[in-house]
Amino acid sequence: MIPQLQIRQQPALLSIESTNASLSIHQQRPDFSIETRRADLHIEQPRPAMEIDQHEAWRAYTGGHPLEMNQQIYSNLPSLFLQGLAKRVEQGNQLAQFHQPGGSIAEVYGGDWKRDPFVEYRAPASYDNVDIHVQRNNPVIQAQANPPQISAQAYIPDINYHPGKLDVQVKQYASVEIIPPELDVVV
Repeated sequence: MIPQLQIRQQPALLSIESTNASLSIHQQRPDFSIETRRADLHIEQPRPAMEIDQHEAWRAYTGGHPLEMNQQIYSNLPSLFLQGLAKRVEQGNQLAQFHQPGGSIAEVYGGDWKRDPFVEYRAPASYDNVDIHVQRNNPVIQAQANPPQISAQAYIPDINYHPGKLDVQVKQYASVEIIPPELDVVV
């Protein structure tokens, strides 16, 4: 028979165990605050200015200042004089015709018992003699906006890392066994 060589092989056995790593992150929410103040508002309303002019009303009641009254009298005296002169001339013309009816002295001067009108030194009375002027003043508005106060505080995150493990073991080593044939050692 033919001698045979035997080879036996045993594989290696490895044991691998692993656990996962863990990572935890925790962060507190940031503190955020906004504080606003009302705007500063200053309004100033000046009083209106009112002017009342009663000068024309006083001229209608009393004739005004003495100087104005004298000017009114002296400015109207020439026309008053001319009216009186014309009246006397007309009366003289009527007396010159004494021979006609209505030309007697009694008839010409009999109706002349009223006084001649004097110069009107007062101004005419009217509802419009008092002038009222009102000047309205616009309000002065000053506004100043106040900026908001913003504060924020962030917190650092809390990070925890737990590493995993890897456990590698050899349960069985690899081996190769070579068995030679039996030899006849007879010589």
